[in-house]
Amino acid sequence: MAARVQDEDEVDHSEPPCYLVRPSDNVYSFFMFVGPTESKKKNTDKLTWDIVMAYILICLNFFMQSILVWLVFESVVVENLNWQNGILSLEDGVGNLFEEAPSKCNQGGALCFVDGNGVYTCSPPSVQLTGRWEELDTNKDGIWTWEEVQASKEELMCKYVVDPQEVFLVLVEMLKLREDIIWLHPDLKAGKMIHHSYFEYILGDLVICGYRSEDMCPNLLQRGFFSKPLEHGTSPRVGTEIESALRYCRGLLAEGGICENLLPSTYATWKVQSQAECGEPSYSKFVFQNPGNKVEKSLLSVDYGAREEYALAQEPQFRIFKAIILWIWLLLMFCEFKETWKIITVVMRYPAADDFGEDAVLMEQDPADPEDVRYRIQGITSKHRQTMGILCILRILITSALMIVGVSYIIKTNGYVDLLMNGVTLLFVADVSNILYSQVLREEIRDQTEDIKAMKVPMYGWEWLNRQAGLLDIVCMVCLWGLVYLVMHWNLNSVTLPIYKALECTCLSSGDECFEAQHFNKPWWDNYWMKIIPNVFKEVDALKATVPGAALFIHTQSNVLDQPSAMLYHEQLESRIETIASENMDLENVVKKLEEQVDKPIHYFKAKSMTASTSSKVATKNLMTTTSTTTMATKSANAASSTMRNSSLLIQKKKAVTPLKAFKHPSKLSL
Repeated sequence: MAARVQDEDEVDHSEPPCYLVRPSDNVYSFFMFVGPTESKKKNTDKLTWDIVMAYILICLNFFMQSILVWLVFESVVVENLNWQNGILSLEDGVGNLFEEAPSKCNQGGALCFVDGNGVYTCSPPSVQLTGRWEELDTNKDGIWTWEEVQASKEELMCKYVVDPQEVFLVLVEMLKLREDIIWLHPDLKAGKMIHHSYFEYILGDLVICGYRSEDMCPNLLQRGFFSKPLEHGTSPRVGTEIESALRYCRGLLAEGGICENLLPSTYATWKVQSQAECGEPSYSKFVFQNPGNKVEKSLLSVDYGAREEYALAQEPQFRIFKAIILWIWLLLMFCEFKETWKIITVVMRYPAADDFGEDAVLMEQDPADPEDVRYRIQGITSKHRQTMGILCILRILITSALMIVGVSYIIKTNGYVDLLMNGVTLLFVADVSNILYSQVLREEIRDQTEDIKAMKVPMYGWEWLNRQAGLLDIVCMVCLWGLVYLVMHWNLNSVTLPIYKALECTCLSSGDECFEAQHFNKPWWDNYWMKIIPNVFKEVDALKATVPGAALFIHTQSNVLDQPSAMLYHEQLESRIETIASENMDLENVVKKLEEQVDKPIHYFKAKSMTASTSSKVATKNLMTTTSTTTMATKSANAASSTMRNSSLLIQKKKAVTPLKAFKHPSKLSL
């Protein structure tokens, strides 16, 4: 049996494992092979114009790739990192793209921060502060005093980036706006202290301010936050109609609304920043049924582009799609490094040209085209070796930068079309050397550097593995997939999930790990409307009893009273009316007796009280014996008239209060 003819480009098994370095269609390969072939072709060691062109193309390639990589890094990667840093600040700051310089205090650069328990806090600083009563009432006496504010000012400012003195005064002003509904303690109006009952009362408005945009109001209805007052009519702020609830919510959150006007300037800053971070709003229709009157209304719930984008990034099919794009990119970069390593091996191990003399480069007839020639490089000069070594170092640097920027560019992209287009963009940047080679150089010089015999150079590394070329390819491919898995896993847990949770907490105030979403949830709002508010008025009544002269205080300017105050007011009026009515009956009996002793009827005193004195004088002249009796009658008539007017006013007030008795359930009273 005849032995198989071995190709001259193959490596014999008796030889050590070798690389076969062949020409490729890029400027690096052109630079490597044009120098030796031009020297042989022109029989000179001087520079030729084609060699000069090789230097120009190399410089142009490095310049263009460096500029493109730098611009992509600055305009895309760094901008994305700044955006992430604007959303979330992790206290541990370990292993994440958005790590900030360690600091003892919250710098306020991010919308959210994560505490030691992994809980996200993303509400405005003033709301974050007011949501933690236990940190405000330091002596645990149920009163937040001005002295406590001053004592803990530095600590609270360090943690929440807001002046607690400013927040304290804001709460006082917000409570003063509700003075027609709730009685305020004199010390509160003086800005000396805020009792816990008042703090709980105004907390509902402050929590609503944390939802940032009036577009969120339908979302709050959908979550059932206003269901109890709509069903039971327990709050005039909310009312019993869908429109009234939306009006209350929008009055707080609208541009120039109560929240913007009263809360500290940090709130306005937070609102603008959060709107920028959350992205464009998107709306979806839903039908809401009023739990009270069962009226249905179509509303639009809002979501935001940034949150939706990071929600997509967690879907399995999208992660597979991104992993494929990432693997292709890493494979391209691996091939670049592999080619560079081959050239480094040539630089380190290929024979010197001096060992071959004039035969360092041979010109041979091309078997495929007898009229053409091809070159065989047997040795390289020391100058060319040094130049190639420097070129390899520069190529490794630019390829490394391109790989890192490309990976960052790919993993930050969370959209099918965007990811595909970004991948194409990166391939274009990486292909600059090929484009320059194929588009700039003439065909003749390309043929000269392409028709070159492969250069055999011994490999570095483990000889057994180097001989198993197929196995080595499999190992490289598996390692690339392993690298892709590690990058995707790290990106999911260190970037995507934290940012998604922060966006969910910031934009929608929802999420299992969001402090505001879990603390101020539907059970909290139900308890707030049904229990906290009624208890607040009871506690305020108790406070009122401790203030001299305040126990009988009546809100003359208020049209709506809470149940305890209304019932107490009714009882006081009823007692006073009964007393006056009894006294009036006694006076009427006296007047009747006096009428029998005078000529003129008692209606004369009622109709013409201004002439009572004159009539008394005439009666005195005519009836001297009844002088003292007439004087007593006049005084009694005037007293009776005044008493009847007072009684009439009180009876009118009683009629206004009497309907309160018709409420069988305390929850029906407007609070």
